[in-house]
Amino acid sequence: MKSSVVYSLSLAVLLSLSACSTDKIPGVYRIDIQQGNDVTQEMLNQLEPGMTKNQVAYVMGTPLLIDTFNPDRWDYIYSYQPGGGEREQRRITLHFDDTDKLTRIDGDIRTVAKADLPQVERQDKNVIVPLTEKKSGLFSKLKSLIGIGDDDEDVEVIEGTNPPKPEIDQQQVPDTDIQ
Repeated sequence: MKSSVVYSLSLAVLLSLSACSTDKIPGVYRIDIQQGNDVTQEMLNQLEPGMTKNQVAYVMGTPLLIDTFNPDRWDYIYSYQPGGGEREQRRITLHFDDTDKLTRIDGDIRTVAKADLPQVERQDKNVIVPLTEKKSGLFSKLKSLIGIGDDDEDVEVIEGTNPPKPEIDQQQVPDTDIQ
């Protein structure tokens, strides 16, 4: 009886002391914590002296801190701590003059001249979505299955739209200028 009380008391003391441990418990998932405005190098490269506050807010987003006593200073602070890792913090401060124009950039991230950046070529593609809807019944489906049906007769144009016109790619059309 006495030994069971000693064992249970020692187990309770051991468990209570392990709860106060500062060591990381293995196998416990810790989430990544992101706080503030994530300011990228591309955003900083778009900033130019003389930009208005509205233009800067469009590029950078709403600042995390606007000083009440100095509204011409905007602070962008970003903090990232991976689960169980070391915390990383970045700070960018933008200064404006009395006419609300950007004058100076301070902070932890460096600005790079646009000539030093690698050029990225954008490739935009246009996709044509037809605004027609094909309605067919059982008889027309059987005709098209056999191969005697006409596909164009069953197309109905949705109201308020114009049927799409085929576009000609100028790169594929041969040059036929006669001199």
